[in-house]
Amino acid sequence: MKLRPWIHRVGTSLLLTCGLSAAPGTGTLPPLPPPLAAPTPAGGAVVPRAQNYQPGKPGVLEFDATAKQVDLTEEERKAAFVFAVTNRSDADVTISFINTSCGCTAGRLPSSPWLLKPGEGGHIDVTMDTTGKMGRVTKTATVVSSAGSYTLTVSANIPTPAPTAMNRSRNLQLAAADRQAVFRGDCAACHVQPTHGKVGRELYEAACGICHEAEHRASMVPDLRNRLRNTDRNYWAKWISDGRVGSLMPAFAGRNGGILTDRQIVSLVDYLEDDYKKNPPPSKFIPEPAATSGASAPTAAPVPASPKP
Repeated sequence: MKLRPWIHRVGTSLLLTCGLSAAPGTGTLPPLPPPLAAPTPAGGAVVPRAQNYQPGKPGVLEFDATAKQVDLTEEERKAAFVFAVTNRSDADVTISFINTSCGCTAGRLPSSPWLLKPGEGGHIDVTMDTTGKMGRVTKTATVVSSAGSYTLTVSANIPTPAPTAMNRSRNLQLAAADRQAVFRGDCAACHVQPTHGKVGRELYEAACGICHEAEHRASMVPDLRNRLRNTDRNYWAKWISDGRVGSLMPAFAGRNGGILTDRQIVSLVDYLEDDYKKNPPPSKFIPEPAATSGASAPTAAPVPASPKP
């Protein structure tokens, strides 16, 4: 019996596999092998997976709550949540793993997989790393079981530290080093994924408002309402596409290492110049407490002149 490489066509892609030769004249190719299963983590730790899951059946898994929140102190860097769950059905239920919405959030089961017989229950732990975050941060943890998936929501209220000259200097240095970092790693869950498929106002809220409309935005993030008299379409297109070197403003255009298409940028320009400029939404900004270090607050950067076409 002889091994022979086979080429299988899947969609528009070609996969090269190695299988047994087909019987002469049959033209029948051996089936593709099943995908490898993800390894089971040791110690009950659960690795997130990006998939769409079937909603959980009602009346099967009962949680003490599906949403919880904690208030952290300025020194705390981790939020911990405990959810009680009980199998209310008359059949065994197996919880396979937990899929979290962001890399900063993790779920842990008592065992992996975790078998719950009728009437049995226990606790699921969810933790959120809040390093570098401030304000209200919300994430989700999806419990995937043989009865379907159940989504739990966790929120942490993180105090905004009083601004100091040292903090401002550090932020400027980080931004100058790599202002595009907001599109990578854990940051992508908040700054990239919500922008997919959106245009106009929805895109502004997902891509721009997350910073410019934040209740506790950084002092170096401008309030766009103060700049509307000096703007036109070229102004918005320039700043959205290219950003600003040495600031927190990244370049959003794909050609500059950003995440937006030309069509999305045009839709943002239209919204900002036509709708936002005429009727800007009420500001949610809550001023930060005055610095106590004795250092004077930095003066706002001058509004750049609108670029010429």
